[in-house]
Amino acid sequence: MSAAVTSHTPSPGGEGRRGETAARVSEILDKGISEGIVSGAVIAAAQHGRFTIQICRGDKVALEGATERSPLEVTTVFDLGTLTEVVCTATLMMRLISGGKVNLLDRASRFVQSLAVGQRSQITLAHLLAHAAGYGTTIGVADEILRAHAGPRPGLLSSSGARQYAYNFLHKLPPRYEPGARQIRSDADYIVLGEICEAITGMPLEKAFSRFVAAPLGLRSLNFIELSSVRSKNVRPMTEVFAPMGKCARRGRIVCGEVWDEHTWAMGGVSGHNGLFGTADDLIVWASEILSALKGTSELISAEVARAFLAPSLPGFDPDWRLGFDGVVSPEGAAEAGVAPEAVTVSSATGCSIVIEPKKGLIALVLTSGSVANGMTKRFVSMRSDIHAALLETE
Repeated sequence: MSAAVTSHTPSPGGEGRRGETAARVSEILDKGISEGIVSGAVIAAAQHGRFTIQICRGDKVALEGATERSPLEVTTVFDLGTLTEVVCTATLMMRLISGGKVNLLDRASRFVQSLAVGQRSQITLAHLLAHAAGYGTTIGVADEILRAHAGPRPGLLSSSGARQYAYNFLHKLPPRYEPGARQIRSDADYIVLGEICEAITGMPLEKAFSRFVAAPLGLRSLNFIELSSVRSKNVRPMTEVFAPMGKCARRGRIVCGEVWDEHTWAMGGVSGHNGLFGTADDLIVWASEILSALKGTSELISAEVARAFLAPSLPGFDPDWRLGFDGVVSPEGAAEAGVAPEAVTVSSATGCSIVIEPKKGLIALVLTSGSVANGMTKRFVSMRSDIHAALLETE
């Protein structure tokens, strides 16, 4: 790892501005817990490779049948949701481009021949990374796998073959718009990118991520939970280390140690757009490596590639949308804190979010899972925005 991160737990009552910031963040979070917005959260900030703030408050979502409270810990493992797109798939793509394996303007059909038909043949890696491939927001992967599971393919659901079944389904899914014409968030973009990463590396996505990203950075908690392997080996995740996600209506139970996203669940737990789990500490290390890459001191990602992904604007694309990352958007608190336009944000519907501010070398991180089953409420988004804004004021 080229950018070491020193982990420590600063006291919320520490001296100077950091102590004031920690006290302010604690106040916001405690209010959110008391009002039932979240059950708890793990919050962290780092600057120039060192933790400046680390706060853990509240409880995990209660598991069915639980009789005692289960406090969150700084080592709690969270379902990172669509942070997977950036932390896994976009970062893996940055590594591959930095190593000369591929180019942003390469067509997806170079790696997946089934995409060399009609409008799909015009889709490039940049289109997929920027959610500009033309796919619609509704893709129906989970429904398609469930139909096949209940019909001609019993046992397909969450099996080892479900991922390839999903890939084959998306190969035939026609884009709703011409590639590059519009930017619309679609899970299809990063599911296809995950397949392309597998084609380039010659290994499953979870193993490619481990080999090319997680292992070099020493990220021990950042990984996928591959459901077919769990079942075939008759093992169960250690639920006590995970933050439960709430009750899933389709599965009829509280989800814990299993991906919340239904497309990824149906695919077997691994996808380019979802399925990654991890802790606050490892996410800070990952974000610190992104900052190192921008400065040209990363051994994994070149400065040229990092800047192409995090550039303030890209020709033909919305300046608030980067390659994988988002720009400075108000719901994450970055705009309110007055950070530089080079800052980027990443957030997920599972309640996890990161803001990276290159100019000050700042990272602000919020991990929650308290109200996911009920959707992302305006009160939650407002609370998270206030926390990020406070963290980003650290000097």
